[in-house]
Amino acid sequence: MSDRDRFALRREHLLPENAQRAIELFKAAGLEVSSPEARAASLAETLEGVAPDRDVWVFGYGSLMWNPALHHAELVAGRVRGWHRRFCLWNTFGRGSPERPGLMLALERGGSCAGVGLRIAAADVRHELALLWNREMLSGSYLPRWVRLSTPQGDVDAVTFVANRAHARYAGRLPAERVAQLLAHARGPLGGSREYLEQTVAELERHGVRDGEMHALLRAVRSLS
Repeated sequence: MSDRDRFALRREHLLPENAQRAIELFKAAGLEVSSPEARAASLAETLEGVAPDRDVWVFGYGSLMWNPALHHAELVAGRVRGWHRRFCLWNTFGRGSPERPGLMLALERGGSCAGVGLRIAAADVRHELALLWNREMLSGSYLPRWVRLSTPQGDVDAVTFVANRAHARYAGRLPAERVAQLLAHARGPLGGSREYLEQTVAELERHGVRDGEMHALLRAVRSLS
């Protein structure tokens, strides 16, 4: 088994009984971890008003595109307007380290963002989104938001995760050259930040996005290798 396979995020890692590994990574990086009760309250607030018989869409723009680890009834290409994807969250515990910090993607206001919509069947919503909250909401660096997602079948409401600008992991708008340098060299127990970018670009291309900011960033990263 390769290191990439050994450390890849898998569905079982998101189960409550196995989330301790991620919690230990966060604590080792000096970050506070939200309690199970806080995550449950956040999820309940997000789903307030969602009927029990309603499917829920999730918008993925980074690793949720190529490694969702969620049971979903459908996956389609889509675009959200009013938000754009940016490497703006420090990562010193997964695809980076304190010595070689990396960056993770989050959504910021303005522009638009291509990605995928994952439709979670109504019967699975509570369970699957609880796993998603274990994945995205441990440290508080993301905030859940409902956005309007345009798909080939029409517009739908979807839940996604945007940058929490008040969080210690928020890096702000770094110069493009600095972002490329960080992504080119960062590595941690889950792999390299460059791999995260490469897989994001590959998935965008699979859904018809042939060139864009992520492609330009990847060219810059490769030029540094």
